[in-house]
Amino acid sequence: MSRVLAEGKGYQILYKERGEDSEKIAPPGMSALSRLDVPVPGIIPVADSGKRIRITDKRYYLVCQGRFDEEEGVMRDLLFHDSKSNRTFPVKRMRKGVKEAALSYKVLAYSVEKDISFVSVVLETGRTHQIRTQFASRKHPLLGDGKYGSRIKCPIALVMAELTYEEDGGVPLTVRTDPSEELPAL
Repeated sequence: MSRVLAEGKGYQILYKERGEDSEKIAPPGMSALSRLDVPVPGIIPVADSGKRIRITDKRYYLVCQGRFDEEEGVMRDLLFHDSKSNRTFPVKRMRKGVKEAALSYKVLAYSVEKDISFVSVVLETGRTHQIRTQFASRKHPLLGDGKYGSRIKCPIALVMAELTYEEDGGVPLTVRTDPSEELPAL
């Protein structure tokens, strides 16, 4: 059951539990301003039709397979989402249904013993399965994400754990949760 992390006039910042549908957790009269895949937990802003907040930053944390050549960088791809299979694929050229996708990442820790990385991600775009697709296409599938190539059995190792927003153009506010509560230990 989702819980309220912060609230103000006409909005709430909720924590969506793993397995909940982003579109169904908003209280009556409010709707989600962003969404997370059903198996992914994290922070979701909801607001009434007056939409009194502006999201300025969302930070995701994940655990994926392998070691990165670069400790930080930007991933840019053209992505196509196939609604029939509910999978997203990187493609080489623009065509109908293809969208540009970009994110920046920073490796926070690496376990040599387990060959897994703990990574912070900020999206520049918000595409369906974007993080999962972009990491998997670079041979770094998220732990537990069998849909995108992980052979490790556990819940998908992805959480949206930090949200910065402005209320009516005011001072930026940040809501954080501890990503280690949802992610496998290194």
